[in-house]
Amino acid sequence: MTLLLISAQVEMRRLSRSGLLIGVLVVFGFFGLAGPALALSMPEILKAAAGTEQLRIEAAEATPADGIALFNQSAMQLGLILAVVMAITSLGWDARPGSSIFYRTRVGNLASLSVPRLALCCLAVISSYFVALLLAVGLTTVFIGELPPSLVGAVGLSSALYLVMAMSIGFLIMALVRRTAAAIAATTVLMLVLPLLNSIRVFGPWVPTTLLTASGADFVDLALPMLSAIAVSAVCVVVAGFAANRQSLRRDA
Repeated sequence: MTLLLISAQVEMRRLSRSGLLIGVLVVFGFFGLAGPALALSMPEILKAAAGTEQLRIEAAEATPADGIALFNQSAMQLGLILAVVMAITSLGWDARPGSSIFYRTRVGNLASLSVPRLALCCLAVISSYFVALLLAVGLTTVFIGELPPSLVGAVGLSSALYLVMAMSIGFLIMALVRRTAAAIAATTVLMLVLPLLNSIRVFGPWVPTTLLTASGADFVDLALPMLSAIAVSAVCVVVAGFAANRQSLRRDA
């Protein structure tokens, strides 16, 4: 238990001193402000962009669902990448031969070091996301209209699970390749390609990327993607711990 707490404390100091914690909070907070504002001004933006005799666009007035949808679409792009970077860099010590040797010769099970760091990163990202979500909900309610609590709950839970899944995937890739830049690049490409599975009818009901469209889906339709995201996250963490323990010391410095 002491080792778990120490590992979490070290990771908290890293997040604070590196600016990652402030960065993820600022990114999500910005989209929490910008999402409802963009939804409210979208008709005027489209009217100004297409204000010619050859082209005319008529846009409907913004709805409360539009405010939360635009926030989530934006937050789950740049915010998702930053969350993945945070999870991958939590294993950054294993990418450096000196610190890798130091930890591996003093700890029998690397999961006791790595899992608390990942858990703390997930907690920081989810907390930042929910702060931004509440901000978006508040602004949407004031300027556009009241949001159904069921919609807010579905969007929040779906996005939180998807963020944890993406971070777990990045965590696994980093544990395997032990190269920070390569892990970030590979995870980013994978998260961009993953939505293509929605086009395959067999995988459609189970694909976790369905969680990204939670604002336009029923909660019942999100049950299977939620279970998939939980299962993928658990498998990634377990396999990452097993792979890290089986790897030898790095001597390529």
